[in-house]
Amino acid sequence: MGVETEILADLSQFTDESVSVLEAALALAALHRPGADMAVARAKVEDLVEQVRRSLPIKPHASQMAAILADTLIHRHRFGPGGDEADGHEVPQLLEHGRAGHDTLAMLWLSVAAAAGLDCEMLAFPMHALIRLADHTGGRVIVECADGRVLDSPSLRVLHKLDAGPSAELDPDFFTPLSARQALLRWRQSLKMHHLRQGRMETALAVVESCLLFAPAKASLWREAGLMRLRLNDLTGAAAALEQFVQREDNALARGRGKQLLAEIRSRMN
Repeated sequence: MGVETEILADLSQFTDESVSVLEAALALAALHRPGADMAVARAKVEDLVEQVRRSLPIKPHASQMAAILADTLIHRHRFGPGGDEADGHEVPQLLEHGRAGHDTLAMLWLSVAAAAGLDCEMLAFPMHALIRLADHTGGRVIVECADGRVLDSPSLRVLHKLDAGPSAELDPDFFTPLSARQALLRWRQSLKMHHLRQGRMETALAVVESCLLFAPAKASLWREAGLMRLRLNDLTGAAAALEQFVQREDNALARGRGKQLLAEIRSRMN
């Protein structure tokens, strides 16, 4: 077991609140890009954190937090969306080239804000990487990580209508905070979908199975891994993953379907 695998497996024992987004992101990058120097990436993040800390007042308001993060990450260092979609899904490549997918940008914002001591959380808002900053007075702002804009309710409504159509309305669930583990899973989900769109089933499977290292209790990941291995004609691997799904799935209907598929696979193996 490599060091990065051990780090991710150790994170599976942590509560959602205790998971370090930065350490998980760097371990995932090392896992998928062997030989990459994670110490360099970590040092770059630490430098960004120090720049933010030096700029913060003693008791910053949420709007000041947002402005200082945007000034550091966007205006000074010019981190933004773009670049090759696959490369742009790893934090070290973002730090090196300055461009990445939206969810990867959110991982950097979350990592820097948390290390700087700011109250920051990613939101479940669909199709956009939004974070919410909160201050000591109870003030809160929502920020778009791609460009650093602070979004009020009308702006959020317009943003959603542009994606979902003119009749779409905001749902309170959009503003549910994601735990560190949930944010990491959402980020890797976007990478998995990219590889599937490109027809890279084995690479997509590697992404899912790396997620299982730090989120083994998530039954749907075992089901995904099982179905992908089935598509790759790995019946033994598919059966092993689906066994885990059946053991962990709480929904009786989904569990029953999993058992049925597992029985079909076993009959093909005999």
